[in-house]
Amino acid sequence: MDELLADFVAETREMLEQSGTELVAWEADPSDTARIDTIFRFVHTVKGNCGFFDFPLLEKLSHAAEDALAECRAGRREADPALVTAVLAIIDRIGELADMIEAGEDLVEDQNDIALIAALETDAAIEVQSDVSPVEPVSDEQDDAAPTAAKRNTVQRSIRLPVDLLDEVMKGVSDMVLARNDLARRLREAGEQPTIDGPFERLSAILADVRTSITRMRMQRLEHLFTSLPRLVRDLSSELGKQVMVDFEGGEVELDREMIEMIRDPLTHIIRNAIDHGVETPAERLKKGKREIGLLRFAARQSGNQISLLISDDGGGIDTERLGQKAVAAGIYSQSEIERMSDAQKHQLIFEPGLSTADEVSAVSGRGVGMDVVRANLERVGGSITVSSKPGEGTSFHLHLPLTLSIIATLTVSSGGQNYAIPRSYIEEIVFGSANSVEFAQAGARRLITFRGRRVPCLSLADVLGTEDNERCEWETKTLVLVRLASDDVFALAVDRVHDHEDVVVKPIAPAIMQTKLYAGTTLLDDGTPMMLIDLPSIAQMRGLVGEMRSKPALAEEQSRKKSKDGVPLMLFRGLDGRRRAVRLELVKRIDTVSCEAFDIDGERAQAVIDGRILPLAGLEHGTLPEGRCRLLRLSDGDSELVYTVSEVLDAAEMTEELVVSANDASIEGVTLVEGKPVPLVDGHTLFFKHSAPKRIDHPLKCRIPQDSDWARTILEPLVEAAGYRIAHEDDDDADLAIEIAGNAAPHGPAKETIRLRPDPEDAGDGSIYRYDRESLLAELKRVRTGRAA
Repeated sequence: MDELLADFVAETREMLEQSGTELVAWEADPSDTARIDTIFRFVHTVKGNCGFFDFPLLEKLSHAAEDALAECRAGRREADPALVTAVLAIIDRIGELADMIEAGEDLVEDQNDIALIAALETDAAIEVQSDVSPVEPVSDEQDDAAPTAAKRNTVQRSIRLPVDLLDEVMKGVSDMVLARNDLARRLREAGEQPTIDGPFERLSAILADVRTSITRMRMQRLEHLFTSLPRLVRDLSSELGKQVMVDFEGGEVELDREMIEMIRDPLTHIIRNAIDHGVETPAERLKKGKREIGLLRFAARQSGNQISLLISDDGGGIDTERLGQKAVAAGIYSQSEIERMSDAQKHQLIFEPGLSTADEVSAVSGRGVGMDVVRANLERVGGSITVSSKPGEGTSFHLHLPLTLSIIATLTVSSGGQNYAIPRSYIEEIVFGSANSVEFAQAGARRLITFRGRRVPCLSLADVLGTEDNERCEWETKTLVLVRLASDDVFALAVDRVHDHEDVVVKPIAPAIMQTKLYAGTTLLDDGTPMMLIDLPSIAQMRGLVGEMRSKPALAEEQSRKKSKDGVPLMLFRGLDGRRRAVRLELVKRIDTVSCEAFDIDGERAQAVIDGRILPLAGLEHGTLPEGRCRLLRLSDGDSELVYTVSEVLDAAEMTEELVVSANDASIEGVTLVEGKPVPLVDGHTLFFKHSAPKRIDHPLKCRIPQDSDWARTILEPLVEAAGYRIAHEDDDDADLAIEIAGNAAPHGPAKETIRLRPDPEDAGDGSIYRYDRESLLAELKRVRTGRAA
């Protein structure tokens, strides 16, 4: 019986959460009969379950809500705000009672319960004129009827499992993977054994599939997080006298269940700030020429092993001048430092502790406490947050989150004879302390390094962990890992050696160890040796590095200008042919090491899969790829990216000598002397001209095609989408282009321009295009697109 009660409580909470979301949406569109049917079935199911478990108070409350909803279904009552508020109050009360059931408390009816039911009955007898056609109530027999065979085939079966059980299974699978890796190493040492190698490979494949399935069991669609947000927005809007509607996109994106719970509070705080500070009152919006109702938009995307979540509003934006004045008044920055900041830098001030632009403290926000905590919480799980704003147009928060808390990409380093893991998302660059481009300096008790025109603080990992003092540290022998936090603070971490990139399974550690703020978790190497995950944000906070570099923008800019006068920064590398070459350092975004299995090479087409993205691959003209793993330079021109394969990354250098321009080879800018030796400088403009993919259009034009044509769907639609258009649907108000095909019904709906296709190759003299004349069709599609842009 205890298990049945636990299932009842879990199912009740789930259904009530969904019904709350559906109610808010139904209030906005009372004519949506399908939605009211869904809400009615939720409440009806709860009532039925209460009767089975003999909870008369729960049954009474749900029955009262069911009666009110039945009146609406029959068209005898309208979904006004008072009714929706009353039903939501009933739902909240049922949730409270479910918590009491779970705690083993007795359910006793009080005056509040009577008042809740009375609020539902207030307008029950009033006849409301409505243009919605009455809907016949669905009987209980119909509600409880067995689903048809077709529905049974489409319904996915599911069971409820405790998260702790999933964690235990995940732990067991992770241990099996480590045992498999240990066995693989022993088999390699023992030499070829055909009778064992075959079964071992099958075991490895099965284990990989099981690990993938177990990982997916921890995942949950973001729509489960989104369901609770409309209710929150509605309540806050009503409290503040504003009108805000919510738009969701990407609810099908999946995220680790624990990650969803971790970001629930940060999202709630962002929403409260957006409605309180961002969205204006209806009167103010009308004066500014905006719609009376504000819009709060959520959009989620998956990119490789990261989730990108955008929260934006169409309110008044961030007042950067007022934010700067508050920062000066709080003593965080001086007036001269604020004046040197760009608007983008001033936007980041909202993450400073204790800083708020509100004139008065309200029950919703205004104390300047929260956004710094939001950023800290996201950084703790390997995420980041950035903000952008336009005056009068709104504010956007961009969250980057790891796909799962249990498996993250790390860099393995060693210090004092021990291996440690560093989250790869924080790492900007790796450089040797002995490099000519690195200069060490001492400022009081702090060690600083100057690298590429930037002066950043430097920490020794051994000193942080207490295994070696800074006084005994031989900085020139160390390897420096440049770390960039989500707050844009940069510092260097000195380690003995950098080993390799790898994905690791992160496990929690004891609370006493967590309190040291040095470690964020633990993992195991292939041989079963434990390895700690370094908590970089906490270390930076303890050492007073957060905000340090942002407080000295003039120093970095001054050094950068001085450096640019001395020489042009270059990245030296050795091509696949063994010859030294260079590329401008400003083009290099990062350096990757990947398996050659990530390459797709077919004739002149060469691509590489990096972090879940397909990027053009360059540099193959200089030789053949090595076996196993390959080094790549990821280059960016600001709009697009490509990867350049090299055999070895040498060092950063400066071009101080004259560049001798090459007239015969367009692939290089010219040849210069670096350390007395000639080095060709790769021409970035030519490189991106040859290899970069077209930039993705964020807001493509809409094109209508005949929906009744199989040829249009299978042949024409992919061609149109590849040309930068989005296929218009029937419910779209208008379209930029329509394509008509002779012999087919014309596309449904209006369009600004029309292209006609004919089945006959011969010119009909009517301006139509032969439907297999690819070049002419693409040229016409380009004409319409570029003409619109002009």
